[in-house]
Amino acid sequence: MKIPPAEWKRKAVHAGVGLLALTLRWLDWRLAAALALAALLFNLFVMPRIGRGIYRDAGSHRDTGIVAYAGMVLALILLLREKYLPVAAAVWAMMAFGDSAATIAGRLLEGPRLPWNPRKTWTGLLGNWGIGGVGAILVFRFVTARPLEPVAVAILMVGAALYAFLESIQSGLDDNLVAALPTALAILQLGASWASGWPWPPPTFPGVLAAVAVNAILAAVTWRAGLVSLAGALAGAIVGFLIVLCGGWEDYALLWTFFLLGTVATKWGYVRKSEKGVAQADRGRRGAAHVVANVGVPVALLLLGARPIAFAAALAAALADTIGTEIGGLYGRHPISPTRFRSVPVGTAGGISAAGTLAGLSAAGLMGILAFAMGLVSALGIGIIAAAGLIGSLAESVVHDLGDARGMRLDHDFANGFNTFVGALVALEIAASLEGGALFLPVAGS
Repeated sequence: MKIPPAEWKRKAVHAGVGLLALTLRWLDWRLAAALALAALLFNLFVMPRIGRGIYRDAGSHRDTGIVAYAGMVLALILLLREKYLPVAAAVWAMMAFGDSAATIAGRLLEGPRLPWNPRKTWTGLLGNWGIGGVGAILVFRFVTARPLEPVAVAILMVGAALYAFLESIQSGLDDNLVAALPTALAILQLGASWASGWPWPPPTFPGVLAAVAVNAILAAVTWRAGLVSLAGALAGAIVGFLIVLCGGWEDYALLWTFFLLGTVATKWGYVRKSEKGVAQADRGRRGAAHVVANVGVPVALLLLGARPIAFAAALAAALADTIGTEIGGLYGRHPISPTRFRSVPVGTAGGISAAGTLAGLSAAGLMGILAFAMGLVSALGIGIIAAAGLIGSLAESVVHDLGDARGMRLDHDFANGFNTFVGALVALEIAASLEGGALFLPVAGS
């Protein structure tokens, strides 16, 4: 596929600006943030006058990608200030070089399409990972001005793989807004957990065998019962195995609580919901996309060695969203837009109702109680998980509603993953703030 001249110019500017990440070797984070803010304002107000030649849509007043790129660089610098600036520089390199490589390789070489996003190719994904990872390593090495340790190289390549994957998914949002922040947080968490040793419980052969057997049996049962598709059963078995291996059977119990309660809520009143046009497709059967969307973030948290409350809160957000949507579709009388505060039809993406919100809070609270009963969190964690789960589910409603107001359609599966991500972050923030007696800032005092 031919790349138009405007796209070549766009990618040249995209990568060229990425070279400015090297200046973080010398710049104070405050000055760096000020320059990033200036770039954001330039892209907002000056580029529409002088730079439309690199816009994908020359008729548009502003280019979302160009604005989002500068905005995300500013966010990374503010989040990762002081001693973590090299991580900001590394993720900036992934944005600049990985994204450009993905476009060039994907369009020139083409190749097989990604199963989760037919608009993108494996060639582009691998180009993003390879070039983005190498660029991140080189920039990180330059900014830190010290020899690289093998573990740092491994963490950056894992981060680049995550970045490439997140950029490849369909979200309905600009890629710059989707991939950079989760990648930066994952790199920080990997650095913390790997520095303190292996973050997972040591596996034993009987434990691995039991995890394989239990998940294989349950996958077969749920598939034969028509609760999941074949792809959903296989995906569920894989994530179930990973949860047992990296977390434990207690975490696995939370997974099954989510699955069983979510399935009951989906099946409950299915005929009435079908008549209203708000029922889940395929008679509520879960597919592989559902599994990844709802459980992908919780599994990633376990793989990263995050605190148990983050895993529980992520699942609580997924359950709150599922229960809230299903109950709201049945019993919600007057759903409203969470940002425009006006009535919307039942089943409108982003609409919230009293019945759905109360049901979602109850579901998240139940997940907190179970996490406490399993010894994963303290009694205080019940309230944290309930609050974080509800906030995560409401965050999805807000972004759906904002997107609808601006003529954008947020991908449903991406939105489900987003609410689990928000739920986990909110739980970690609340827990850390309560423990420290003050608002927790990830890099305060660095």
